[in-house]
Amino acid sequence: MIRDKRHLLYGLSTDSYSLKGIWLLGLLYCGSLFVAVFLSLAAWNITHTVDPDGSSYLASKPYTKFFDRSRWFCVLLILPFLFWKCRITSFQAAGFNRPFSKTTAIWFAYGIGMIAIIYGSSAIFGAIQLKPGASASGFISNLGNALLAGILVGLLEEIVFRGLVFRMFYTALKPIPAILISSAFFAILHFKADAEVFTDISPQEIGIFEGFYTAWAMMSALVTEFDFTYLASIFLVGVVLHQVFLLTSNLWANAALHAGWVFTIKAVGGGFQTSPYANAFTGTTRVADGYLVILVLIVFCAIFAWKLRSKTATLEERKVTK
Repeated sequence: MIRDKRHLLYGLSTDSYSLKGIWLLGLLYCGSLFVAVFLSLAAWNITHTVDPDGSSYLASKPYTKFFDRSRWFCVLLILPFLFWKCRITSFQAAGFNRPFSKTTAIWFAYGIGMIAIIYGSSAIFGAIQLKPGASASGFISNLGNALLAGILVGLLEEIVFRGLVFRMFYTALKPIPAILISSAFFAILHFKADAEVFTDISPQEIGIFEGFYTAWAMMSALVTEFDFTYLASIFLVGVVLHQVFLLTSNLWANAALHAGWVFTIKAVGGGFQTSPYANAFTGTTRVADGYLVILVLIVFCAIFAWKLRSKTATLEERKVTK
């Protein structure tokens, strides 16, 4: 697969490689965990000082949730610096290109279609069923929130993971290793520490030791909270999104596809419930917990791999002609 200069950072040529982005990413990952120890403890102590009974929405959350939010808050604060260091200083530099309307419409529809295939297959196997209180009016009233969630998640995650993180790997490695390793990194980040780890001690007892223990638990969550179907599903989701970015060279396609997934899960998935016939193959309404989802994603990975191969062959022919 030929490297595309448009996706390389620091203005490098297609035959040049740089590990600078990987080092920056490693520092961000470790640094955010370290800072989150102190930030989460501060937020935790303030929350439980104001509400010692733990009856409020925030006070009822486990400490690991505070830690995870603090970690991502640190990441969001540092991201502008990383984009600047990588010379991504505009939407176009991030990968948002024309056409906008046609691209978003097509890939949003693809996203809806992919989740519809998964839900439809699960329904055929009897793994999911409509909730007793589900209605057309309830579905319609939820469309606005589902669309907003899809747009926000699609834009934010794609700007960060495809617009920056994937390109760090793409600049450091050849395309296929970059796709595989960055997809693995994407999947690992979805694993979190056990939310019930400190439920047997009082909020006042949580301190520095618990903070650093949680940081370690976050780093080792892939092992301690291992779930093969979830890991494989998120890994393949990453592969699909990377393939789409390389295929279209337009981050609008990624954002729209991702938004279509989230929109469909929020809009339609909320009206279904898991039936007693669900199993390891069919999965549940969680979507990413069955072998069926893995098979569907593998099919799409194969389709996009074939399209990428055709695109590469075309580019090579043009080079020879020139």
